[in-house]
This record gives sequence, structure tokens and C-alpha cells, in this order.
Amino acid sequence: MMARTGACLAGLVISCWAPVASAANCTVEAVLLAKEQSELPRLDVASPADRPPYCITLETLVAFARRVKAHVAHCPSSDYAAALADWDKTRIGYAKLFSRYRCRRAR
Repeated sequence: MMARTGACLAGLVISCWAPVASAANCTVEAVLLAKEQSELPRLDVASPADRPPYCITLETLVAFARRVKAHVAHCPSSDYAAALADWDKTRIGYAKLFSRYRCRRAR
């Protein structure tokens, strides 16, 4: 009886703790995304004539947009949820430019 009560109590504590941990993870992810966003390279500074830097910039921006999408899927109440549509359009547009200029993924 005591073991069963202990197991039930442990399950209750874990189930109650999971949403708190998840919310904390969402907050940490959002802070990291904000920091990374502030450090993103600007595409208007890069020139398609300088293919390697241009391609690296495109790839970096597309990867960041994917991270935003994954973050919002995991944390729908995030501040990034409102900007998801814009980042998704950016991701699609930059992926097309990546193909148009025959860029190769960095390793």
C-alpha cells in the first residue's frame, strides 16, 4: 500500500512539474532566439556577386526561420508566434534564392 501511494505521489509530482519545465524551456528558447536574431547577418549587405558570403547569409537566415517555426510548434504561446508567418515567407523566399544562385549547403 505504501509503495503504491508513493508511486502515485511521484507520478502526480512529475505530471505537475512537466508543464512548468516546458514553460521554462520555452522562455529559454525565446531568449536564445532573440539573441540569435540580433546577431543575424543582413542580406541587403551581401551581394549575389560574392556568392560564398551571399549563400552563407541565405543559409543562416533560412536555418533561423526553421528554428523559429520549430520553436512556435513547441511553444505556441511564444512571442514568436505572431512573427511566424513572416519568418515562413522569408524562409521560402530565401530558399528560392539559395537555389537560384546555385548555392551549396555548408558542412
